[in-house]
Amino acid sequence: MTQDTELDQKFNETVDSFMEAAVSKEEELSVPQVSSSFLYTSACYSARYFAIKSEKEKISLEEFVREHLEFFESALRNGIEYYTTDDDDV
Repeated sequence: MTQDTELDQKFNETVDSFMEAAVSKEEELSVPQVSSSFLYTSACYSARYFAIKSEKEKISLEEFVREHLEFFESALRNGIEYYTTDDDDV
């Protein structure tokens, strides 16, 4: 197994564990509350990442935010397509 394959596998495992956690919360909270909680957590974790990274190197806050927004938008659009496309059509 190559290092890239291992990283992809770990990435997918992490995403799956976050999705499982989110879905398990739907019984006690509404879907919008779970979604908002995960968005807020993601923003806080990204801010933590920025703080850690900026201690080691000079980085642009605006570029960091722009890159994260672009990634989020792409991930959101791909997720919507995935969850709204019938398996029979794929």
